[in-house]
Amino acid sequence: MESQWIFNLLLVLQFLALIALVVWALTLSKRLARMKRHHSEVELNQKKHVQVLASGSIGMGRRLVAIEKKLNLAVEKQSELLSKEGGVSYNRAMELLEMGATIDDLVSKCGLIRAEAELISLLKQESRRNSDYH
Repeated sequence: MESQWIFNLLLVLQFLALIALVVWALTLSKRLARMKRHHSEVELNQKKHVQVLASGSIGMGRRLVAIEKKLNLAVEKQSELLSKEGGVSYNRAMELLEMGATIDDLVSKCGLIRAEAELISLLKQESRRNSDYH
């Protein structure tokens, strides 16, 4: 009789352990499902951010190309104007700048006013920057 009672007690304890194991497994399953949902949301969020950054980069690239074209056109027009209107003095000023002349050198040697010499110097610097990027 006592062995029957011990057997029943062990059977009940095994049943309770089985129920605890099932509850624990269900809890882990729910936790795993929550983690998967969170991971999916984070992944979707990151994909959206990448798309926004990519489209922004493409737009910025297009703008830079357009600005570069405008700048090159302006430099070409400026060069044409300098060669038509300025003649020898502007061309000479460009040559002197290439040799390292200062703005004061341009004023004294080319007969330019200081504002013209500064403008030519700035144009030459910008031209160098543009050629460095290519």
